[in-house]
Amino acid sequence: EGGRTVNVHVLVATGVNADGHREILGVEVASAEDGAGWLAFLRGLVARGLSGVQLVVSDAHTGLVEAVASTLPGASWQRCRTHYLRNLLTRVPKSAQPWVATLVRTIFDQPA
Repeated sequence: EGGRTVNVHVLVATGVNADGHREILGVEVASAEDGAGWLAFLRGLVARGLSGVQLVVSDAHTGLVEAVASTLPGASWQRCRTHYLRNLLTRVPKSAQPWVATLVRTIFDQPA
């Protein structure tokens, strides 16, 4: 930008269609990963016809949960299990991290 390198964020929405296949719903470059950026991104998806969203799985970015609630009525939010595990492991002594990670993964691998 203007002859210099700047940090940007790429916001990506991936959906699962009725056939169970993943689709990229939208991609946007933003200068900040904040509530206003997420709100604008989600509003843009809705303006393009996104509807029927039942669940949003994401990291706990600032303002994202609120943006989901205000733009996607009826949609539930769930924390991404990869980021959840990473954050959890920062609270566990290093020597116990492999054991705790294995234990948590078994919780997520339960049959439906």
